[in-house]
Amino acid sequence: MPFGLKNAPSEFQKIMNEIFNSYNKYIIVYIDDVLIFSKSIDEHFKHLKTFIWLAKSNGLVISEPKIKLFQTTIRFLGHTITNDTIVPIQRSIEFADKFPDKILDKKQLQRFLGALNYVSDFYQNLAKDAAPLFKRLRKNSPPWDDTCTKVVQIIKHHVKNLPCINLANPNYFKIVETDASDLGYGGILKQKNH
Repeated sequence: MPFGLKNAPSEFQKIMNEIFNSYNKYIIVYIDDVLIFSKSIDEHFKHLKTFIWLAKSNGLVISEPKIKLFQTTIRFLGHTITNDTIVPIQRSIEFADKFPDKILDKKQLQRFLGALNYVSDFYQNLAKDAAPLFKRLRKNSPPWDDTCTKVVQIIKHHVKNLPCINLANPNYFKIVETDASDLGYGGILKQKNH
């Protein structure tokens, strides 16, 4: 392992990518978490057979207690995925209530804003909403005021009421919507289902 263990996750991911990238139409790998998805049971058997063959032929060990087969709803990388939707797991949503509306400690504010990363894909305009809080992380920032408290309350409300993300259907027309400002940038993929 070059340069010590701190590079172990990225090196392992690189190896996993080399093994499985040719099969990314039905195998997603993130470090040691693997998701295999299929449109039918017969197809899933074929995909599993390919995965097991690849794992064995590359000396990878599969942990049987962690295997979940033929699931229509799964938890993967902090999300619950069904046939057509993705939602953040409940733990990612509940974090917001653990913080006070007045976050005066800089480290606590950093934790709050950092935790929002887990739900940022589901929260439109997060960068814009959170901008006053990010300003509080700067040196010589202005004191906490009612605006900051209101921002935290708005963010908590949005986090509790996040929408799901629908998985893209390759057969539907796609629209890419982007937006950018001095505060941030973002984009979404939309689809018309007719």
